[in-house]
Amino acid sequence: MEDIVFSSQEELYNRITPALRSKKKLLHQEGFKSINEQDIWDFMRLNKWRNSNGLELCDMVDDILNTDNVLIMEFYHQKYMPKDFKIEEVELPKLKDIT
Repeated sequence: MEDIVFSSQEELYNRITPALRSKKKLLHQEGFKSINEQDIWDFMRLNKWRNSNGLELCDMVDDILNTDNVLIMEFYHQKYMPKDFKIEEVELPKLKDIT
Protein backbone atom coordinates (compact mmCIF):
# COMPACT_ATOMS: atom_id res chain seq x y z
CA MET A 1 0.00 0.00 0.00
CA GLU A 2 1.34 3.41 -0.94
CA ASP A 3 1.76 6.03 1.78
CA ILE A 4 -0.24 9.23 1.44
CA VAL A 5 2.03 12.26 1.64
CA PHE A 6 0.69 15.79 2.08
CA SER A 7 2.67 18.68 0.69
CA SER A 8 1.06 21.30 2.96
CA GLN A 9 -1.08 21.73 6.04
CA GLU A 10 -3.81 23.10 3.78
CA GLU A 11 -3.86 19.85 1.81
CA LEU A 12 -4.07 17.84 5.04
CA TYR A 13 -6.81 20.13 6.37
CA ASN A 14 -8.84 19.62 3.20
CA ARG A 15 -8.44 15.86 3.49
CA ILE A 16 -9.72 15.67 7.09
CA THR A 17 -12.47 18.26 6.67
CA PRO A 18 -15.21 15.57 6.82
CA ALA A 19 -14.01 14.55 10.29
CA LEU A 20 -13.88 18.20 11.37
CA ARG A 21 -17.44 18.72 10.12
CA SER A 22 -18.63 15.65 11.99
CA LYS A 23 -17.05 16.88 15.23
CA LYS A 24 -18.55 20.33 14.71
CA LYS A 25 -21.97 18.72 14.28
CA LEU A 26 -21.51 16.78 17.54
CA LEU A 27 -20.47 19.96 19.34
CA HIS A 28 -23.47 21.85 17.95
CA GLN A 29 -25.79 19.08 19.18
CA GLU A 30 -24.37 19.60 22.67
CA GLY A 31 -25.05 23.33 22.48
CA PHE A 32 -21.58 24.58 21.46
CA LYS A 33 -22.95 26.39 18.41
CA SER A 34 -20.18 28.94 17.86
CA ILE A 35 -17.33 26.46 17.27
CA ASN A 36 -16.34 25.88 13.66
CA GLU A 37 -14.01 23.49 11.81
CA GLN A 38 -11.08 25.90 12.03
CA ASP A 39 -11.38 26.07 15.83
CA ILE A 40 -11.29 22.27 16.07
CA TRP A 41 -8.33 22.14 13.66
CA ASP A 42 -6.46 24.75 15.73
CA PHE A 43 -7.07 22.81 18.94
CA MET A 44 -5.85 19.56 17.45
CA ARG A 45 -2.84 21.14 15.77
CA LEU A 46 -1.72 23.17 18.79
CA ASN A 47 -2.60 20.77 21.60
CA LYS A 48 -2.95 17.20 20.43
CA TRP A 49 -0.49 16.91 17.53
CA ARG A 50 2.09 19.59 18.38
CA ASN A 51 4.95 17.23 19.25
CA SER A 52 3.76 14.17 17.33
CA ASN A 53 5.71 12.50 14.56
CA GLY A 54 4.58 9.98 11.98
CA LEU A 55 0.86 10.42 12.52
CA GLU A 56 -1.36 8.44 10.23
CA LEU A 57 -4.52 9.87 8.74
CA CYS A 58 -6.69 7.33 10.56
CA ASP A 59 -5.12 8.36 13.91
CA MET A 60 -5.81 12.01 13.22
CA VAL A 61 -9.44 11.32 12.35
CA ASP A 62 -9.76 9.19 15.50
CA ASP A 63 -8.28 12.02 17.58
CA ILE A 64 -10.73 14.53 16.11
CA LEU A 65 -13.80 12.38 16.71
CA ASN A 66 -12.82 11.17 20.19
CA THR A 67 -11.40 14.31 21.80
CA ASP A 68 -13.43 15.44 24.79
CA ASN A 69 -15.75 18.25 23.70
CA VAL A 70 -15.07 20.17 26.90
CA LEU A 71 -11.36 20.43 26.04
CA ILE A 72 -12.20 21.96 22.68
CA MET A 73 -14.66 24.34 24.32
CA GLU A 74 -12.05 25.45 26.88
CA PHE A 75 -9.58 26.08 24.06
CA TYR A 76 -12.22 28.08 22.21
CA HIS A 77 -12.86 30.29 25.24
CA GLN A 78 -9.15 30.89 25.77
CA LYS A 79 -8.72 31.71 22.09
CA TYR A 80 -11.52 34.28 21.91
CA MET A 81 -11.86 35.59 25.47
CA PRO A 82 -10.08 38.93 25.89
CA LYS A 83 -7.13 38.66 28.29
CA ASP A 84 -8.28 41.65 30.33
CA PHE A 85 -11.89 40.46 30.60
CA LYS A 86 -13.02 40.29 34.22
CA ILE A 87 -16.34 39.18 35.50
CA GLU A 88 -17.28 41.64 38.16
CA GLU A 89 -18.70 40.26 41.32
CA VAL A 90 -22.27 41.31 41.63
CA GLU A 91 -24.04 41.15 44.94
CA LEU A 92 -27.13 39.02 44.64
CA PRO A 93 -30.40 40.27 46.07
CA LYS A 94 -31.18 39.11 49.58
CA LEU A 95 -33.75 36.36 49.79
CA LYS A 96 -36.75 36.75 51.99
CA ASP A 97 -36.31 34.92 55.27
CA ILE A 98 -39.25 32.51 55.52
CA THR A 99 -38.42 31.16 58.99
